[in-house]
Amino acid sequence: MPFWQAFHTQRRPPDRFTSWEEFSAVLPVLSRAELRAAGRTICDPQQPIYDWRSTGGSTGEPLRIPVWKSEPAVAAEDLWYARSWFQVSPRDKLFMIWGHSHLLGRGFRGWLNARRRTFNDWLLGYYRSSAYDLSEGGLRAAGRALLQFRPNYVLGYAVALDRFAQYHSAEKAAFRALGLKAVIATAESFPRASSRESLADLFGCPVVMEYGAVETGPLAHQRLDGCYQVFWRHYYVESIPFPPMPGSHQIVVTSLYPRCLSLVRYKLGDLIEVTERSCSPAREFFAVGGRCNDLVHLPDGRVVHSEAFTHAVKESAMGAFQLRETEEGIQLRYTAPRCLSDEELAHIRHRLSRISPELATIRLEQVEVLESTIAGKTRRYWRQL
Repeated sequence: MPFWQAFHTQRRPPDRFTSWEEFSAVLPVLSRAELRAAGRTICDPQQPIYDWRSTGGSTGEPLRIPVWKSEPAVAAEDLWYARSWFQVSPRDKLFMIWGHSHLLGRGFRGWLNARRRTFNDWLLGYYRSSAYDLSEGGLRAAGRALLQFRPNYVLGYAVALDRFAQYHSAEKAAFRALGLKAVIATAESFPRASSRESLADLFGCPVVMEYGAVETGPLAHQRLDGCYQVFWRHYYVESIPFPPMPGSHQIVVTSLYPRCLSLVRYKLGDLIEVTERSCSPAREFFAVGGRCNDLVHLPDGRVVHSEAFTHAVKESAMGAFQLRETEEGIQLRYTAPRCLSDEELAHIRHRLSRISPELATIRLEQVEVLESTIAGKTRRYWRQL
């Protein structure tokens, strides 16, 4: 990989490391900004790229990750291993409160992608309810669909599941009668300390968290005892003390299997709380201090998951973006390497309109720099009302 070839020429690391301690002492920690700047120089050019994964992350900075065809099989192996702890198997029916960007496409290709996804879900025994609409009406419809579909387990964005539980607390008997094996939350932390208890009370089954990132895929999974078990056969995880928050550790990841984008001491940006049995390398940890994705309240009363905006803009030339909610409405500010054409902006508005017709007229403003917090972080969502 050109990136590591240049590093080897400049820094002259040993050809072999005698220990993990030497490995950590010699190699630098890689940030998301450095990963983005490295581009394809950090990828293995010997094999064709099978797919690209995109994310905006909690900071609204899009990142595209190249993937080889062999990589999804590794992720599936880890996920089904973890789900087996709850007697969940690939034969089980799954209800998802999820969002996928293929639903925002236009023209024949957009129609075809949506039909293909629906057909594949039917073959797999999946039912997909949109997590973009988290208003009461949308979640009530999701509840009716879930009861009619009668799945064996449920998977969804943590914030979406929390709001689902709030709107259906009076229907506990109907949901408990489903006999679900598990409810699995992912993509973000729960917004309330009582979120997990509310969901467990509603469904009468274990509620656990799946942890990972677009850069890594599934990285760890919560067990019945509440601790997260790292998929240590495929990832070497370091827990580095974070002095500003005593008791918290930064999570630094090195991939241990063939990937198009090999991660070497990559800092995910999340904080974890380690257990008494944890050490560095960490095979388990107690909690994730990750950030929740914000909810966007539209003037018509609809509540939209902010991840929908990430999916709407990810195919464009936008760099980082930021949503601002003011008394005048929703505004989307963004950075870009060049001025976007009217056609490109129209395409973005079309994708946004698929989320809500009201977003077809959203104000799009290109800026040099996005507003940051006092700590220097670029928040994806600002609400100024």
